[in-house]
Order: sequence, then C-alpha cells, then structure tokens
Amino acid sequence: MYGLINAALKQFVLDNHGGDVWERIASAAAPGITQFDTMSPYPDEMTTRILASASELTAIDADVLLNDFGEFWVRYTSDQGYGPMFEIADSLHEFLLSLDLLHARVGRSFPKLRPPSFRFDTIDPTTLRMHYLSSRAGLCPMVFGLLRGLGRRFATDVSVSEDVCARRGAAHCEFIVGLGPRKE
Repeated sequence: MYGLINAALKQFVLDNHGGDVWERIASAAAPGITQFDTMSPYPDEMTTRILASASELTAIDADVLLNDFGEFWVRYTSDQGYGPMFEIADSLHEFLLSLDLLHARVGRSFPKLRPPSFRFDTIDPTTLRMHYLSSRAGLCPMVFGLLRGLGRRFATDVSVSEDVCARRGAAHCEFIVGLGPRKE
C-alpha cells in the first residue's frame, strides 16, 4: 500500500491514542521508519502489521479499528489536499457511482495503486447494493467507516449493512447502502 495509508494510520493512532502508543506500534510493525513517504509504495504486510499491532496495543477489535479508520480516512485525505477529489459529484449517490473513476484519477499520481473496485445495483431510489471487490483480504470493515465519513462529507444520512462477505467464503463483499435525505 502507499505510504499515504500508513501515514494516515500513524495520524489516526496519534490523534486517538497518543505518541507513546504509536511508538510501540511503529517499533513492532515498522522498525526504523519514522516518517512514511506518502507517494511511495510499502509492502502490504507492513500495513497489516501496523493494524494488528494497533489492535493489540489499544485492545480495540481489528474490525472496529478498521471501521473507525475508514471514517478518519475521509477527513484525513481531504485535509491532505485531496478534498477536490470529493467534488467530482454533487451527491453521495453520484460520488459512490464514480468511485472507480476516482481511483483511476488517483492512479495517475500513484502508478502502483491497486484500489478496490465497486459495482452497484439499484435496489430502489435510495438504496444501492454495493459490490466491493479487492485483491486485499480483510479490509471490508473499513467500508462501514468510509461510508459514514462520506455521509458526513456529503451531509447525507447513510445506513450500511454487509449482506455478503468474502471473509465468510463469498467471492466478494456486498453492502446494502441506504442513502437518506441530504441534511441542510
């Protein structure tokens, strides 16, 4: 994964658990690295070790940690100068349908990017079935937080349930996403 993810994980831990906890995580999961180059790729295993160490050292379930990190990621990327990327759409519904296009644009700056892919089925005017396809196993809990953060970003009520999960043997994960009215 790119250093941007690891830098965000570091900031997430610093904001929520402090420097001492981050230092213990870093020494276990990324020894010798004090800063992450956000534009450089790092082994996926390092990110996995960071997440596992964070879960262990904070005593927070890994799924809960990923969920909370997903929400944090929306704010973090916006604060890091990627906010205009969210403006490719006028609504959360439109934004979700543009996720693959967004990742294609981001891929211009991150040539080794391996983002997830998303397909959507319309259940009704306010409900989508989101197919989440990723070459990385186990990150689906992050989707809940991402959708919550995007709901906040687009001032839209969001409900999410996971209908099918790759961790339970399915080919990919599927989420039912309810989009409520835009909050003014």
